[in-house]
Amino acid sequence: MTIYRPTWERSIGIKTWGKSIDMGMILIVSPPKEKGQAFLKRDEDIWSWQPAIERTVKIAASATGSSWLGSDFTIDDMLNSSSFLYEFNHDLSGEEKIHGDLCYKLLLTPTPESVTIWNKLIIWISKTSFVERKIEYYDEDNVLIRTLTSNNIETYEGHHFPLHVEVIPADKEGCKTIIKILNYAIDPSIKESFFSLQNMKRLN
Repeated sequence: MTIYRPTWERSIGIKTWGKSIDMGMILIVSPPKEKGQAFLKRDEDIWSWQPAIERTVKIAASATGSSWLGSDFTIDDMLNSSSFLYEFNHDLSGEEKIHGDLCYKLLLTPTPESVTIWNKLIIWISKTSFVERKIEYYDEDNVLIRTLTSNNIETYEGHHFPLHVEVIPADKEGCKTIIKILNYAIDPSIKESFFSLQNMKRLN
């Protein structure tokens, strides 16, 4: 991950693991100041591990829309803490090409039970890979806050996923955050027990 600002840029090395939308883990591997920090999602709960103070912190649902380590991604983005499938109503509004890829264009509005901070999302989903090629996020005043785009779509063992994901805030000129996937593996043998508070503290 690289965070770009008008006068500086900063890179963060991360490892991630996931098993369905209910389980995820992130480990910071660089820079040294943040190395060893970890984040865990298990069902509806999210925790962080701060090795410098040897403390586990449970992250409130209301905080998942906040910035992840100063980037333009949110905690929600990084750990899929909300579900586009279950927490939003969906309306197909047409078809458009994004980077030459013909996509379904959908309008998503939150259900009454949703805890999302967004008033609406507009999503472009590839008709061939079903990857979310572009997402626009709008606040309660229907003002565009940020745009996420996905590129370099990889296909591996029937799975499609982007190797390049970029978020650009609408009101911060010269700012963006890019995630580039350098290595990946699909391991169906990973167990649910891997996603535990105890294991989060042992990651390296």
